[in-house]
Amino acid sequence: MRAYVALVDDEVCGVVGVAREGDIGKFFADFNEKLEPYLSGPAVMRIVKKSMRFCDAYRGPVISIAEHAEGCRILFRLGFTHLEGEYYAWLR
Repeated sequence: MRAYVALVDDEVCGVVGVAREGDIGKFFADFNEKLEPYLSGPAVMRIVKKSMRFCDAYRGPVISIAEHAEGCRILFRLGFTHLEGEYYAWLR
């Protein structure tokens, strides 16, 4: 797994990256309520965009699942291709 973490008051409040599951990479993001006020800010978006380097470097397909409309919007904005339903893929 390769990931970046977000700290608020020296506490891990978010993580974004790619985890290996077999031959497939899974792009993921998770955060708690302490990070919510900063989610649309430039620092968090910079880290999310920077995490795309993990997708570029991954040797194999990378997928992601959008759990809500905002997730769909962000994955599309990052360059993921919609496959079906909630599934997206990073296609180089």
